Amino acid sequence: MRLRSVWQDMGSLWQDIRYGARTLIRDRAFILTAVIALALGIGSTTAIFSVIDNVLLEPFPYSDGQRLMAISIHDKTQSDLQGRQFFQSAEFLDYQEQNHIFDRSVGLNPTGILMTGTGAPESYRGGAVTGNTFEFFGIPPLIGRAIMPEDAKPGAPPVFVLSYKVWRKKFGFDRGILGKTFTLNGQPTTLIGIMPKRFAWWGADLWIPTTIDRGEKSPNPTFYFLLGHLKPGLTKESAAPDVEIIARRLAKLYPNNYPKQFDVHVQALVDNVVGRFRTTLYTLLAAVGLLLLIACANVANLLLAKATARDKEFAVRSTLGAGRWRLVRQLMVESLLIALMGAVAGCGLAWAELKGLMALLPQFTFPDEADIRLNTPVLLATLAAAVLTAVIFGLFPAFSAASKDLNETLKTTGRGNSGFRRGRMRNALIVCEVALSLVLLAGAGLLMRSFILERGIDIGFKPERVLITQIDLPAKQYSNAASQVRFLRDLLPRLEGIAGVSAAAGAVAFPPYGGVNTDFEVLGKSHSETWKGDVVLSSARFFETLGIRLLGGRVLTEQDVAGTRKVAVLNQTFVNKYFPGENPIGRQVKMVRLETAPTPVPNPWFEVVGVVSDIKNNGVREPVQPEAYVPYTFAAFGTWIISLRSAGNPSALIKAMDDQIWAVDPNLVPQQTSTIQEYMDLFQFAQPRFGLTLFAVFAAIGLVLVTVGVYSVISYTVSQQSREIGIRMALGATPGNVRGQVMMSGLRFILMGIGAGVVLTLIVGRVLASEVWGISPHDPLTLAAVILLLTMVGLAACYLPSRRATRVDPLISLRYE
Repeated sequence: MRLRSVWQDMGSLWQDIRYGARTLIRDRAFILTAVIALALGIGSTTAIFSVIDNVLLEPFPYSDGQRLMAISIHDKTQSDLQGRQFFQSAEFLDYQEQNHIFDRSVGLNPTGILMTGTGAPESYRGGAVTGNTFEFFGIPPLIGRAIMPEDAKPGAPPVFVLSYKVWRKKFGFDRGILGKTFTLNGQPTTLIGIMPKRFAWWGADLWIPTTIDRGEKSPNPTFYFLLGHLKPGLTKESAAPDVEIIARRLAKLYPNNYPKQFDVHVQALVDNVVGRFRTTLYTLLAAVGLLLLIACANVANLLLAKATARDKEFAVRSTLGAGRWRLVRQLMVESLLIALMGAVAGCGLAWAELKGLMALLPQFTFPDEADIRLNTPVLLATLAAAVLTAVIFGLFPAFSAASKDLNETLKTTGRGNSGFRRGRMRNALIVCEVALSLVLLAGAGLLMRSFILERGIDIGFKPERVLITQIDLPAKQYSNAASQVRFLRDLLPRLEGIAGVSAAAGAVAFPPYGGVNTDFEVLGKSHSETWKGDVVLSSARFFETLGIRLLGGRVLTEQDVAGTRKVAVLNQTFVNKYFPGENPIGRQVKMVRLETAPTPVPNPWFEVVGVVSDIKNNGVREPVQPEAYVPYTFAAFGTWIISLRSAGNPSALIKAMDDQIWAVDPNLVPQQTSTIQEYMDLFQFAQPRFGLTLFAVFAAIGLVLVTVGVYSVISYTVSQQSREIGIRMALGATPGNVRGQVMMSGLRFILMGIGAGVVLTLIVGRVLASEVWGISPHDPLTLAAVILLLTMVGLAACYLPSRRATRVDPLISLRYE
């Protein structure tokens, strides 16, 4: 008997499944809309949180990676929170030996590596690392061995370790290269190991051992990044005071390396890499959370609206003997079918969205070690939320039907008994959807306006068709100003001789990010505060190459450069700030920093010979700083930015430029070669563009879901009130009256949602404050545009059902009476 009962239950369950499937198939539009809404919520939420988990929470494969910290010296007068994290040799060793917060530490000097002898010369990102680096990280090589302390000792045979990505791209996983000798920067060097895929310290392509020499005497000292493992029991905050004591002491020994007002931060390695991108990711997580809520509310509304049409069906089935549990089970089966299809589609969409996100992620904003993949716990939690939404709101009508008077339900001659003033839950869900959608749209609007403002900033020069590259001159070969001057004098005429090049220049400046920080003195002027700005050592054609306008006097000439004349050209901000209402031509300005340059300039007073227009020199967003341009022949800073202006496509000149550089010195490594516009797109605009793109996509999806939700509720309401509408029209109501009534019933809840959304937007606006620039996070114009858009979309969603309502035949409605 018990077995027979089980088989009967299984048979009735199978019957419910088949009936539910047929019911859903008959209403394809409903099932498609519900499944898509669930899939969008599940997929988007899972994809974004997977990125956050792999980029921010668990990005490194290194042992105890969350406790890897760097020391940062922050200038209190600057808005940039990153600070200085590189220390010259003796300074590095002082921090390493005197700190009490790290139980072990390593050093790295990023360096360009030119590999020759394997075909065409190729430049790579290199890392000169201390001998204990690979032991510190605890990641064994894939094949071969790692660099050991013995490899970093003076006189040790030169060796290097290769990254997985170069092994794959250049050598095609050839294991036979292990033990071979390659020429790196002109020196034969043996390959001793290849690291696994997720070892990507500093994003380098290969690593070479280095010895940090406390007695280094080079005019261009080597600077090292210090990374340490925080001792147990310490936090970043509790560790900072110990390092600050050391920093205050070292500031007296190395005054040129420390600003007058500074503080010391101990910064996690992940924060050092990700920086402000962390805020962008968390903002996107909040946005996708809103999208998930909208999707769930949309599905709930669709289920409730559809159930309205089935009140009479439930009443009839109850009258014929169907018990309450049978009705509940039927709706549970249908809800689970919807949830299952939504879950399957959501998993597929999460995978596809994650692939898309990986393609969109801006370069240099997340650790190279990060292995971005789907986060299974988050996927399961999101699936559970979506399934529960479908099940709960799918079962609600069954319990509601069980509590109703069957006689009253059966007496109803329409297909339901829900009127314009009923269905409070559906209406509340519409209000919530509209409010959440407004928050998303307002966020997208703010990011869009901010991005447009930032892209539209006048940077003061013409970046179009300007190609730049960075060259670090080795201290051994270029130890003084004379040797560096010879290099530039040989190189610049060669670059200007390239077909299609109209001008070429060299400078110690990377526009639009400025030159060398310095204090200024003006002869005959006294001041209590420090006068700060930048000094740019440049060749004569620097102004022509960038397209900087002359405002007064003259620019630097070849005679100024060749004769090492102490003349200077000032920017307009310098004149406005330090020569207000005066003519600066002929005045004397002191560049204090040049007194302590790698090749010191004694008595660095320069005569002002010209004034030029401002160009951005502190990033795009920050105000222009006072700036002075002097001949490059004075000091040997070691790092030079070479720029050339092309008459055509500058990217086509990259190979010709590299060839001319190697013709002067075959061991130099051109780095970060690109047009200025490409450089700005990568380092200035890529991050806000990424945030804007995703936020706009989420907002658009939310708007579509809201439109579908409003349309479905009004459409189902109209279908249930066809008899009432017909009677009203028979009694004299015009189509316009009916259309207006239907539209006003929907518009009322849309306006309520807009009101709630405005309040919510004003409350959470500060979340976006760090992501927008140039406008207020409560910008009234953006808010007004979003309100108008949402109102128009809501009216459009109400209009189609209202038109259908006016086509009800009064005679058919009266016939039911």
